[in-house]
This record gives sequence, structure tokens and C-alpha cells, in this order.
Amino acid sequence: MNWVMLTFSLLTTSMIACSSIFNFFENKIPTFFSKTFRYGKFACKEKVFGVIDLPKSWFRHFYWVAVISYTFILYQATQVYVFGNEPSHRFLEFLQCLCGENRPAHTTATHIFLALILMTLQAYRRFYDTHFISVYSKNSVMNLSHYLVGIIHYPGSALAVICEAPNFTHKALSSSVDLDISQLSYTDIAAVIIFLWAWWHQHKTTKILADLRKNEKGDLVSNDHKVPYGDWFDYLSAPHQNAEILMYFSITILLWYNITWFFVFAWVLSNQVETILLSHWWYQETFDKFPKNRKALIPLIC
Repeated sequence: MNWVMLTFSLLTTSMIACSSIFNFFENKIPTFFSKTFRYGKFACKEKVFGVIDLPKSWFRHFYWVAVISYTFILYQATQVYVFGNEPSHRFLEFLQCLCGENRPAHTTATHIFLALILMTLQAYRRFYDTHFISVYSKNSVMNLSHYLVGIIHYPGSALAVICEAPNFTHKALSSSVDLDISQLSYTDIAAVIIFLWAWWHQHKTTKILADLRKNEKGDLVSNDHKVPYGDWFDYLSAPHQNAEILMYFSITILLWYNITWFFVFAWVLSNQVETILLSHWWYQETFDKFPKNRKALIPLIC
């Protein structure tokens, strides 16, 4: 197990353990621990000594890191797969340190390059959403631990894509080094379509949430939470998180033979499912007229 796998394994294990404990036994747990786990509208309002709160608007920082990380990794891949250059020696040493020296490369360059393009597209769009669309309440906070995890996520996920890529390992499959669109199966094409579909709807639902706090002229008029309507909100309580899961699942299909990426997907699935459930329960408890037909995870089912 390399360092990237280990990092995401620890994050996933911690998320599953903490969410299980807090979902069932939160009223018996000291406020200090609750404060470190909940954030935003779920956050404990009580001030606790030793807990560092940061503005939730600092979510924007995650996407600065995301844009830089994915742009850099995509640049490295472009130099190798498009222009036929050798990868940077220093970058290879860096990958060997974090990903191990004997890692395999069973995923084709075509799949790696396509996954990087899609994830870079996601990083740039989330940067746009968080900087120019999302409206953050002045009183909404997150804990320092959430902030650090968010900073780690995107560089880690970008490394997970490239660390088992042909020409970036010592065990590349010679037949998988060149870019060749014919290597994409119908399943791969479907994965790309699902990614772009979820990508667009995540943008739309983010805009719906932001518009709840604006008037018809686009001016900010409220920091209050309201029940959103329209698009995927007609079926789900937190569709922007459901869209995130769909996008990462699509990348998992493209990188099916990339072992490291599965650790990233497990982390995303665990934290997004917990956030979805918290949102669903919060809406049900906060708004008496919250639509009963809205589901948490799967439209019309659960």
C-alpha cells in the first residue's frame, strides 16, 4: 500500500467510524467531538474551547488547490502522451516516494488522459461555482480538520490518477502508452456521458441554492436557509452531492484497473453519503412542509 492509498484509507475509515458513532450516539458524545465533525448548517452552535472554526467560505481555497493540482498533472500527461516527451525525472522521483517504486500500470494512456481532462474540467467549474455563484452565510463555519482534509483531497486524487499511468511507472504496458480513442469501450463512453450529465446538473443545483439568497436582480438579500426547488431538487435533498458521487463513479469506470483510484472513490462515497444523509435529516427536521417525496440517495427509492 502506497502513501496515497494509506491517506485515503485513513480518511475513509475515519469517516465511516465517526459518522456511525455520531449518527446514532451524538447526544452521548462530548460537544468537543461533535464540533470537530459537523460543519456548515449541521455545525454545533455552541462555542467550544480548543476547537478552531473557519469561515465556510474558505471552501474556495480547495478549488485553488484543485485547479493548480490538476492543471499541473494534466500538463505532465500532455507532455508525455501528446508530445512524446519523457516525464520529468524529479516528478517521477516524487511519484516513487508517494506511490511506491513497483506500482503497475494496467490502465491505458487514453483512459488516464481522458480521466484527467474530466477531473480538470470539474476543478475549474467548481472554482467558478465557489467564487462567482455560491453564497456563504456569514455565520456558517467549518472546523480546521475539515479544511485540512479538503486541501489534501484534490492533490491526492490527482496523484491517484497519474501514479499508475503508463510511462509514469516502471511497469507500463507497452501497448497502452499511445493515445487511441478506439481503446474506449461503449461502457467508457457511457461513463463520460454520465460524468458530463452529473457535472452540468451539479452546476445547475449550485445555482439554485445560491439564488435562494438573492432577489430578482441578483442582489444578496438573505443568509437564511430555504427549501430549494427545481431540477434534481425535485427528487433529491442534496443533489449536488449525488452528482459528485456519479462523477467519481464515472471516473472509476474509466480507471477500472487503477487500484489507487478505488481508495479515492471509497473516500468520496463515504463522505458524500454522510453529507447527503445529514442534509436530508436536517431539511426534514427544519422545515415542516419539506416535500415528502424527496429522497436522500436514490430518486423515488430511498
